Amino acid sequence: MLEKTYFPRLLAGLLAASLALCGAGAWASTDPMAAEGPAVEADRPSDASRTRLVAELQQRIKDKSVRELRASANGEYATTLMLAEDEVVCYVGLLYQNKLWRVSRFSSLASAESAYRKATAQSAALADQAIRRQVLATEQRQYERAIQSAEAQADALATELRAEQAQREQFAEDQKTFRADNDAREADNRSARSQLAKLRQEIRRLEASLADSGQKLPAPDKVRR
Repeated sequence: MLEKTYFPRLLAGLLAASLALCGAGAWASTDPMAAEGPAVEADRPSDASRTRLVAELQQRIKDKSVRELRASANGEYATTLMLAEDEVVCYVGLLYQNKLWRVSRFSSLASAESAYRKATAQSAALADQAIRRQVLATEQRQYERAIQSAEAQADALATELRAEQAQREQFAEDQKTFRADNDAREADNRSARSQLAKLRQEIRRLEASLADSGQKLPAPDKVRR
């Protein structure tokens, strides 16, 4: 709410002095059209007069009894120069956020042109801060999206790293289990080889004993005729 009210008031304050001097009387000597009609707004308008002029221009716009000669926009600020259809009366309107909030009226086109140029220049200067604010807001949104993207990427990488670490730990545990199992199998195989060697040795001993027993058998008796 502060920003919405600050800039119109600031613009009104800066333009009040210059627009008050832009009445038809102030430029009557430089405008050939000034002699055709009396000065309409020569003094600084009061608040009531400004409100009346805003309503007057709004009504003319509604009635389509004015033609826009010039217009410019600077960020949320805009200026317009309008000429009445039925008489040489010019309006310089100031807009903020597409709303008409300040109007000055002139019976001199040259005075209106001068006021329009000054109002446009001043609105451009005032719009610099508003434009800068919009740029900064856009940059902030851009940074926020970049931060969110970076955070998501960091989370994904952290998850991937944790998964890889878990895989490495599982691999190391598997290798430890494999080594222990291999050591146990090697011990079993050594025991089996030792047992097999003993059994084979026992077999050879038994075979040798059997061979010795066969040689020591008594000779059979001869058959008598």
